[in-house]
Amino acid sequence: MELASITAYKIVTMFVMALIGAVCYKTNIISYETNGKLSNLLLMVISPLMIFSSYQREFSRQQLEGLLMALFLAAVSHVAAILITKVFIRKSSGENYGVESMAAIYSNCGFMGIPLVNAIFGADGVFYITAYITIFSLFIWTHGILMMIGKQTVKEALSAMKTPTIFAIIVGFIFYVCQIRLPDMIKEPLAVIGDMNTPVAMLVAGASLASGSLINMLKKKRIYLISALRLLVIPMITMVILNLFHFDHVVTTTIVLATACPAGSMGTLFALRYGKDAVYASEMFGVSTALSVITIPLVMLVYTFV
Repeated sequence: MELASITAYKIVTMFVMALIGAVCYKTNIISYETNGKLSNLLLMVISPLMIFSSYQREFSRQQLEGLLMALFLAAVSHVAAILITKVFIRKSSGENYGVESMAAIYSNCGFMGIPLVNAIFGADGVFYITAYITIFSLFIWTHGILMMIGKQTVKEALSAMKTPTIFAIIVGFIFYVCQIRLPDMIKEPLAVIGDMNTPVAMLVAGASLASGSLINMLKKKRIYLISALRLLVIPMITMVILNLFHFDHVVTTTIVLATACPAGSMGTLFALRYGKDAVYASEMFGVSTALSVITIPLVMLVYTFV
């Protein structure tokens, strides 16, 4: 019950930040172009620095084992999401099969997951969610592309390892295992910039939602099915599966939180890249993000009893 209350509190605080971002967009303080640049700043600089900073800690065999547990559970959760989605979304459902499946399977573990886990568990949560992000990147650049267009090149698969986030995870892990500690005059500014992750992510999310018509999105019944699949069905089934392993509570909770996040923005980016319905993808992103204010605390409430 306490976990659900904490999650609800953090979700509300993040929602207020997103609301400020929406107001800034509507009053032209943040333009469409500015929001794109803030998004790039978040993905290319702020989030990677936050992840790297989480590895600047004393080596602990227990935490290393926790990280390996998180990698395993992240892989299990993605396989479970793929299998569950196949039951509810069939190829015969139409030309949007790939776009809908992408929205259902792949959560917004970066924009929403990192800030939420950081707010609840601090650096420990960020440390473990890097495992989820690593598995997410590997799956989305292999299975995601295959699902979207039916083919995928080795070059595209390898591109998953060329993002700043993955680079930060690899370098951070090496520094952690080898106990390479940066001097405070370097470590502190990196950590301060990394701490900007939550407010900037929420400003971007709010501005992104404000750029579309949420009323029109909410009129499309099919989006509710996809949102229910992403926000409730997959997280609920996944949490039951993950609890069978009886791993560390913080590790398991971190993976459940990442799984409970709304549809990721990568679905829109992939739709644009491969000539699919990007508008529909952005609508699923918008509606699921709005509904997640209610569903994430609900999932964590159920998780408390499970």
